[in-house]
Amino acid sequence: MNDLLYKIKSRLFRYSKEAKKYKRPSYSELVRYEKFQRTENNNLALSFGAGRCGQNWFAKIFNSHNNWVGSAERFPDYEAFYRYITYYNLPVNKDGFYKLMELAIKRDMALYQNSLIACPYLSFGVKELTEKLDPNYIFFNIRNPVDSVESFYKKGWYLYSENIENIKTPLIDISNNQSRSFSRIVPTGKDLEKWKNLTRIGKITFFWATINKFIYEDFKKINYIDKYYIKLEDINQNYSVYENLAQKFTFKEKLKKDKFLNIINKAPNKGSSDKHYYKNWTDLEKKEFSSIINEIFPNYDSIKTNI
Repeated sequence: MNDLLYKIKSRLFRYSKEAKKYKRPSYSELVRYEKFQRTENNNLALSFGAGRCGQNWFAKIFNSHNNWVGSAERFPDYEAFYRYITYYNLPVNKDGFYKLMELAIKRDMALYQNSLIACPYLSFGVKELTEKLDPNYIFFNIRNPVDSVESFYKKGWYLYSENIENIKTPLIDISNNQSRSFSRIVPTGKDLEKWKNLTRIGKITFFWATINKFIYEDFKKINYIDKYYIKLEDINQNYSVYENLAQKFTFKEKLKKDKFLNIINKAPNKGSSDKHYYKNWTDLEKKEFSSIINEIFPNYDSIKTNI
């Protein structure tokens, strides 16, 4: 019943004025803002994460205020393709993608002053996009590995991965849509053979650990702008943290607590009912999970929320 109410509230939100702030603009609309000049009064924030880490909800915190647009996966087809070409290091010119991001930012700033862009598909371009887009702030959004893997599983990640033993290169996943096809990366080189023999939980864990490792290492290289580490467990429905955000990012008309807590109903991203909780994982799944975390990204516990 709670999931049904959540879905109803989320659908209703799609028709609100607030939702229209960050809806996908057409190219003809975007180019109208091409000559907009950003000033010191316009702030840009970029949020990076592996997915299933609260980025959608986090963006809507910003979007709930008149002087910010908070968008999440506004251009999923282009953004997922960006993940694909950056992860596999493909020889594809990215200038068009940078231009799309720049136009969207100018549009946001011209209409609402400030822009936050949150998207898991940008995860392999932290340093690159920071240099190209010149944000004032960057966020590393992360969620604990158990809940993350459970959530990816519930969303159907690598659902048909048991049938791809013969792959040798990046693949096209036809089980859902183009955006999801480009977002479901697989390892390259010697890691691919090992990955193919993993359980579905193991494959998802590899995905989670690999992306967070990339973000974590790129974050350490960036020292010239404000950067924040955001653990979902620390900020989830936490009004005290919201008050810190409101002060730091000068939100207009700070929300009362009940309004803040209702933001969760604006983020339609809970997934299906295909649940597979850690307590029910097989011994092999738990073993793969622990081994991959320890090998690739054992850093979760050392990360501290600093907002």
